[in-house]
Amino acid sequence: MNIIERIILKVIRNKVKKWFDLERSLTSLENVHTSVENSPEKSWPNPDKIPSGEEVPFSLKNIPIVGHSLRSSIDEGIKAIKSIQENPKSGQVSITDPELKEFEELAKLKGIGAIGYTKLPAHFIFKDRAVLYDTAIVLIMEMDSIAIKNAPSVDTFRMVMSTYDKLGEITNLLTEKLRKMGYQAQASHPLGGLVLYPPLAVQAGMGWFGRHGLLITPQFGPRQRIAAIFANIDNLPLSEGNEHSWIEKFCNRCGKCIRKCPSNAILELPIEHNSGRKTHIIREKCLPTFVKQQGCTICVKECSFTNNSYKDLYERFKVQNK
Repeated sequence: MNIIERIILKVIRNKVKKWFDLERSLTSLENVHTSVENSPEKSWPNPDKIPSGEEVPFSLKNIPIVGHSLRSSIDEGIKAIKSIQENPKSGQVSITDPELKEFEELAKLKGIGAIGYTKLPAHFIFKDRAVLYDTAIVLIMEMDSIAIKNAPSVDTFRMVMSTYDKLGEITNLLTEKLRKMGYQAQASHPLGGLVLYPPLAVQAGMGWFGRHGLLITPQFGPRQRIAAIFANIDNLPLSEGNEHSWIEKFCNRCGKCIRKCPSNAILELPIEHNSGRKTHIIREKCLPTFVKQQGCTICVKECSFTNNSYKDLYERFKVQNK
């Protein structure tokens, strides 16, 4: 690694470290919701691995491909933390139906594919992280279907990182919208973030886990990225159930993502933790392949819910389970 390469990676590492330090500083604020003993560690992105080029997408060969989206994502992640200072000091706590409709219409206009609402369990919060409010607005953005079909490819990788970037920018924009309406809110960027997103989206009734550990939704299958806004609003339409649990039985019979994974990173049986949280992928096997292929995404490409409609698979499942 030459001097220029070292400088580039050092600059990126320092920006990510700044981002992480800001996230950790949230725990020192008063009346915040913090992690608990069985909360997971936040392991990605890891600034300590950036200088060696081990941490995706920070390896040097990826910078020309996703450098712009990466830099923008880091900046938006930093903005998400710093901007909490812009919250109204005494915010409203009940949103009107017209205001909620206006918020949701803006979200969809900007590219949000689905919105859900739920309470945030403490064991979803990453260790050494905190959120200001325990009501979550979960945001989903679709990943481009054509780019997914071309996986693994540079175009796929560029699209994945661009989706992270766009969703992060929109999450900050929507958080700002809530503040202008008079509500206190906090954005959580999709790249890493402050909490575990897939189980949060499941709790919001938006979909269910596949065996690859990704969220599967009726709208996009596993082709999405997830972010959240935590808001001090007490009358949001929280999810009261989840009609997508049949996906688990379907996936248990399928297993295509496991067979197609080039690094054998997807577990036949997930590791179940004391909190009920499940680990589906061995990170140490997944990331090296992701690095080598400049964005793998094979598990998304090969998923039955990518290649068939949710409705068709559900109808087939009902027939098979009569």
